[in-house]
Amino acid sequence: MKIFTIVLRVILGLLLFSPILGALGLFPPPTPELYNTTEAFAFIDILMNTGYLTQLIAIVFAIAIFLVITNRTALAALLILPITINIICFHAFLDGGLFTKGAIMANVLVLLNAYFLWHNRAQYRHLWNKSVSHS
Repeated sequence: MKIFTIVLRVILGLLLFSPILGALGLFPPPTPELYNTTEAFAFIDILMNTGYLTQLIAIVFAIAIFLVITNRTALAALLILPITINIICFHAFLDGGLFTKGAIMANVLVLLNAYFLWHNRAQYRHLWNKSVSHS
């Protein structure tokens, strides 16, 4: 099981590089042909034109890669969870569904994130406990 988890950590780390490369301009800008609906392209176009969001996502993913490398996958999984949910919802509701060609990486990301959230669930238990005031 330990080797399996290490392999999944490597896959997650590699997958998280994609937005970083995109923010660095190593991918061509998105075109309507890459998406299944005009709404999906319009959404991506707006995100790209904010001027900060792609860089923010790249920074979050770079931090997550560092956390994965340093064996802090519990924190990395929590850190990328909101972005993962947004990516999967984008494909589910705007880009034609979760079984399209464009959703493959999103599906892998959500499965990896779910695995690490489950695998590290014991580390999250204290988050559900009520805080005790020390005043």
